[in-house]
Amino acid sequence: MAIAAPGTTGHLESLVNVATGELDRRIFSDEEIFELEMTHIFGRAWLFLCHETQIPKRGDFFEAPMGRDNVLVVRQKDRSIKALLNTCTHRGNAVCRADEGNVRNFMCTYHGWTFGLDGELVGVPGLKDFYHDELDKSKYPLRQVAQLDSYKGFVFATMDPKAPPLLDFLGRTGRIGVDLLAERGDIEARPGIQKFTLNCNWKFAVDNSFDYYHPQITHISAQAVGMIPSAAATDSGGARTDEGNSLGVQRLPTDLDTLVALGEYGHAISGPSVESMLRTLPPEMHEVVTWRRNPGPYAALGSVGSRFAGHPQVFPTAWFTMDAQISLRVPRSAGVTEVWWFSFKDRNQTPEEQRAQLDRQIHSFGPAGFLEQEDGENWSQSTLQTGAGARRSIPQQLKMGLGRGKIIHEDGVARIEAAVNEHAQLWTYLSWLEWIKGTSWDELRDSTTPGDSI
Repeated sequence: MAIAAPGTTGHLESLVNVATGELDRRIFSDEEIFELEMTHIFGRAWLFLCHETQIPKRGDFFEAPMGRDNVLVVRQKDRSIKALLNTCTHRGNAVCRADEGNVRNFMCTYHGWTFGLDGELVGVPGLKDFYHDELDKSKYPLRQVAQLDSYKGFVFATMDPKAPPLLDFLGRTGRIGVDLLAERGDIEARPGIQKFTLNCNWKFAVDNSFDYYHPQITHISAQAVGMIPSAAATDSGGARTDEGNSLGVQRLPTDLDTLVALGEYGHAISGPSVESMLRTLPPEMHEVVTWRRNPGPYAALGSVGSRFAGHPQVFPTAWFTMDAQISLRVPRSAGVTEVWWFSFKDRNQTPEEQRAQLDRQIHSFGPAGFLEQEDGENWSQSTLQTGAGARRSIPQQLKMGLGRGKIIHEDGVARIEAAVNEHAQLWTYLSWLEWIKGTSWDELRDSTTPGDSI
């Protein structure tokens, strides 16, 4: 069955069923749906590009992905920032082949057209002899993104000139998500980005940030070596054999006390509460979460935001982790995702503290990550099972807590307090559906504004 074209949403509506908690598996492998995502999500949404500390000096640049485009985020001579599409306006070659660095200008290696830091065309070989001085250089600058802005040093951009301002797009939930990293201290991006490719759909990697149901199985080895906390008590429910014998599946101590925040445009936060983490962590590790209660962070996060210790996701693909990292899930095709990891440090920490944190960052996530290697296998296998054949007709299930998501509105945050659940995942796909319809910004905001339940 063909997917409906933009403007005719009949078939699209059937892809996500909030009432039954079921998803059509085609959304993870159908190339036509992927094209809708490229146009209506990655061609419109505000996307995270980099942190300002990655481009501190005049002429510093960082290349970032925006859907199918690559953009050069460049520190200007006046200290402002611009984002330029990395494609020459002559014959389309990339004007820069480095991921980051410092330059005085950008020169295309095909014919030598040269562009200033601001993207203006400043040099054309043979301008007099070959072009007879008839080429108006002012008409051929590097193309800029439609809008660029930053929030507390985190740089975002959109290709849509009609998109709402960044602060409106983030809303209260999105800003809390960023604040849970920005307010940790005097943060600075560590040099280098970890990048690797997985054979999976980007949405599997995105919704996994909210999934606290999988560690008991997927990361049982991480529990065994003490990387993540485990509990002596085993599951008292359905983890049993046909004979009724317990399978010995552990449950995380935080599983019965989680917080979910739902925000406009699809942003969400989900995971343990600070209170549950304090009951779980040894006293010497309490600072991992109690920093939220310091005066500065508390003022930014508020009484509700300061209770979140879970994973914030700025829609569509930016995950702000609990240990000062950002993961971007960059879609390359319906079945291929490139994962980027940005790591941060607090400049006020001691060298020993910074090294300890870096060790955790490297060995938890990324290509050498203890946890992500296990996650990546799940995502790849799950994507494979959405391909052609009978398996494609089996719906994905998001029924945990279905119909029990009572939303509490307080301090500008729509939150749910519950045991481990799939409310944030369901919210992500509900919002995703509204995005791919290609609706107007006003309609999109209205349809992704949390009500009283999910």
